[in-house]
Parts: sequence; structure tokens; C-alpha cells
Amino acid sequence: MLKNHLINKDMSCVDMVLNRRSPHVVFTARGHPNITAKNRRTIEITKDIYVTKRGDCIVACCSERAAGELGEISQYLTKPGKVVIVIDAGVVQDYVVGSTPLAIPTSMWRIVARKSTYVDDSTVAISIEKAAADLKRELLTALRRGAPVRITIGVCPSGYVSP
Repeated sequence: MLKNHLINKDMSCVDMVLNRRSPHVVFTARGHPNITAKNRRTIEITKDIYVTKRGDCIVACCSERAAGELGEISQYLTKPGKVVIVIDAGVVQDYVVGSTPLAIPTSMWRIVARKSTYVDDSTVAISIEKAAADLKRELLTALRRGAPVRITIGVCPSGYVSP
């Protein structure tokens, strides 16, 4: 029963982020032919313009923003709550839900979400339920074709009520 409650709570946060009823930021990035998305522990979005196949956690490059450039949502990352990252390639989208890292990220090059609880200057979410390897195959196909993507990062602080 508790597991269902948590899933419903996560879905509520996803709905709030998708409907722009929670603190969020939206920016663009793009895919790249070398995206493998094989990593089972992390997801990374980078400002770098080139991706090597060794970067198996990278799902988008040429990002307009990095973790240290998320504006007002950064303050919400320091409080307990949920983080939703939506990757939208137009014809297909997927999302990842995790917990806030309880720290303000400062990286000017990348954004990282992790299954672990490790936090560094690029971490925007911890304890995520799925990593790069778990994203929809159709999304990864679009990313490998270099598709432009809209990234939405939203936060649902514990106790937050949508306006």
C-alpha cells in the first residue's frame, strides 16, 4: 500500500511539473549520434557540443543551461521534495523522478541526476527511479538522430501546494 502511495505522490508531482503548477525551468538541448544512454545509475545533460561514446550517461548536449544556471528553482533543491526532469523530443517524451539533493548545484557545464545519494556540484536529483539506460527507446532513437529537445526541470517541495 505504501508503494502505491509513493507512486501516486510522484505522479502528482509529474502532473504539477507538466502543467507548470510547480517551480520549474524550461530550456533546450539536443541529441547527438554518439549518445549511447547505457548507464544504469545516472543521467547527464551537458553544455558540451560534442559527445563521445564513453559518456554513456549523457542524454543531451548543447544545453542552454547547466546545474548552476537553474535560477529560482535552485533554492527549492535545498529543501526536502521531489525533482522531475522531463526530456521532450516533440514526438516522444520521458521523465525521471528523484529527490532533491538538499544542496544548490553550481556546475556551469552539466546537470546530473543519480540513483545514488552522492551529491556534487552538478547534482540536481538523487535517488532517481530510472537512469539513462531506462529511458524510452523511442526517445533515445530521436536523441541519436540529433533531435532538439526541450528539458523541463521542476521541483515539488514537501508540503508544496499548487497555486
